[in-house]
Amino acid sequence: MMRFVHGIMSILWAIFLIMLFANILTSRPYIQLSKGLYDTHEAIDYDHGYVARQLIDYLNYRHDDLYFGADVNDDTVLMRDIEIRHMVDVKHLYTSLRVVALAALIIVMGFSIWLYQKDINSFYQMVKNSYQIPLAFAVFIGVWFLIDFNRIFTLFHELFFDNDDWLLRSDDVLILLLPQMFWFVSGALILLGLVISIGLTLLFNHTKIKPKVSD
Repeated sequence: MMRFVHGIMSILWAIFLIMLFANILTSRPYIQLSKGLYDTHEAIDYDHGYVARQLIDYLNYRHDDLYFGADVNDDTVLMRDIEIRHMVDVKHLYTSLRVVALAALIIVMGFSIWLYQKDINSFYQMVKNSYQIPLAFAVFIGVWFLIDFNRIFTLFHELFFDNDDWLLRSDDVLILLLPQMFWFVSGALILLGLVISIGLTLLFNHTKIKPKVSD
């Protein structure tokens, strides 16, 4: 039974870490760093920085306006209705996933504190084996990324969205600004962050917790 509980804890911890890095990659600095890195950016005829900030700020609850123009002085609406509807769906999904990640963190931290105080040896063993499921997931998804990213990109949208608003034109604002390669790189960075975090967790467990168990 405890092994099952430990497995659930490792999954919840991985969910939190994935969303933590997803939050970092939906920030102004990351979007600015991506400027000019993708071929589609050459076709952008609007203010890249302004539009990117508007989209990122919308996702991060700084405003609720998606009816912005090509630059700060433009009063027309830059995005098509289908793009606006998709961004609304994305924000709803993103908010839900953030809530799930926060709940996962609370559960993992609460259980870990309880187990640490109750039986430090069991806590050590739980953390020691916590890498297995997240690492297997990272390897599986990483290999799938390399083999057929188009398929996993499509499956993600079919799973999390109940409409076809994500099927945009190649010249749409969201496609030019955030092409599929952007999501490939971002997804790879999230997986890399997950793997590094697993390694740091194991290192902390080995250097800080194991000596206390030995005592």
